[in-house]
Amino acid sequence: MTSRCSRCGSTSFRADRSLGGRLVCSHCGTPVDQRGGRVRRAAVTSGKKGLAFWLVVAAIALLLVIVIQSL
Repeated sequence: MTSRCSRCGSTSFRADRSLGGRLVCSHCGTPVDQRGGRVRRAAVTSGKKGLAFWLVVAAIALLLVIVIQSL
């Protein structure tokens, strides 16, 4: 079982020499042994949701331009 960051859900860790070799998340920098906070997995997939939103906005704008041009 791979461990996940409690803050961002990443599985990538590195040893931070300034913290005495303590493992920290490579993505957000949170120490592995730090508990608390919520897992924000939605942030990982928000790019896909954002893209879908802008595609819908672009389609609506295109339809409005076509309707206005036909008048």
